[in-house]
Amino acid sequence: MVAGMSTLVMACTRHLELVPPLPQAAATTTAGPWSSMIFAARTDSGVLVIDLGWGRAARGLESVLSQIGARTADVRWAFITHAHRDHIGGWTSVPRATFVMGRDEVPLFTGTASYKGFAPRIAGNIKGYPRPKSGQVTIRAMSGDTVFALGRDTVRAYAVPGHTPGSTVYLFRETLFVGDAANWSALRGFRGTLTIYSDDVEQSHRSMQSLLARLDASGVRWRSVCTAHGKCALVDSALRARISK
Repeated sequence: MVAGMSTLVMACTRHLELVPPLPQAAATTTAGPWSSMIFAARTDSGVLVIDLGWGRAARGLESVLSQIGARTADVRWAFITHAHRDHIGGWTSVPRATFVMGRDEVPLFTGTASYKGFAPRIAGNIKGYPRPKSGQVTIRAMSGDTVFALGRDTVRAYAVPGHTPGSTVYLFRETLFVGDAANWSALRGFRGTLTIYSDDVEQSHRSMQSLLARLDASGVRWRSVCTAHGKCALVDSALRARISK
């Protein structure tokens, strides 16, 4: 981790060391203590990122990629948990990547539809932000749970609509990247999604309950959870209960 960045990242995160470690993977946050995480990793099928940050996203993306010896031009896959502005800020830095997201998130990513959540709706009305035009980027849209085989690695994508229509959770190297379908605060710890930012908070809670059941039924191993704002924890029964309500 570059000098000075370690202090900044630790101030912005909670147990970020639980995500897959260097030298093959790294994570950072962008634009302050409550802003958004970018995770990057090398795979046999190229470099992937999960979410693309917010303010100074291009700088954050370059920094986290440098930790694994990569550049923005090396990014082949961009897995998007959801397309709120604070998680797609760096998309212009990786235009050659394949952008993976839920099918219902695509019009929100491209700006042809609007979110219903109070805070995103108000923010969108006050100030817009750059979106890709038709044909400008390659998008792979998922209509349900999907598995991506990337050489020796696997990314498992799970549909969890509610926080946004196409919210998606990704399981990679035993870490569950839950986007904003779960959140953490110093007062309450981990909980499900927040009403003020969500299109349908009750649907999100049902989606997370369903996700836990699907994970149990599939028998896949997951040892940690990380939100899109860099708040992470080891999985136990209490955490499972909290992130779904």
